[in-house]
Amino acid sequence: MKVLEQRDAFLSDYEVLQFLSKLERKHKWDDENLAKQQQNRGKRVRGARPYFNPPLQCAVRDTISYLQVNKNYVPQEDEDEAAKNARMSAPITRMNDEQFIEFYQGLDKYELFKLEKLQIMNQLPRNMVHLYAIVEECDSRFTEAQIQDIISIVERYA
Repeated sequence: MKVLEQRDAFLSDYEVLQFLSKLERKHKWDDENLAKQQQNRGKRVRGARPYFNPPLQCAVRDTISYLQVNKNYVPQEDEDEAAKNARMSAPITRMNDEQFIEFYQGLDKYELFKLEKLQIMNQLPRNMVHLYAIVEECDSRFTEAQIQDIISIVERYA
């Protein structure tokens, strides 16, 4: 096999989540439709037949559930169930396309490498230590005010 056109683009967690969610809706792979598919398997059903691929469906469902969990969540002892559920879901689940674009454009003000922007958008660092781990030579490339501004941009969308 010969590679005709090389693609060097990387996808953020948000973009992957949006794509997989659309794929799941398009093929009706949600829990309700999965139960119907299992019941109707082997039967002739009139109408459009959904794409039935259990290994792919499982991979898509597992990836979506992984992306929807907030990796920075630390449980609190005095936290009620509603607040716990809200904080357990990843911030990218509450974002829309306009907010995602604004977030990316907010990071464009700084001379960050593409991969650094991608990591910032995926990990959403909320303190300087986490940001220093992502951005190479952060202390020599940016002033403390710029670093605080990057963190405030992240907190606005996180």
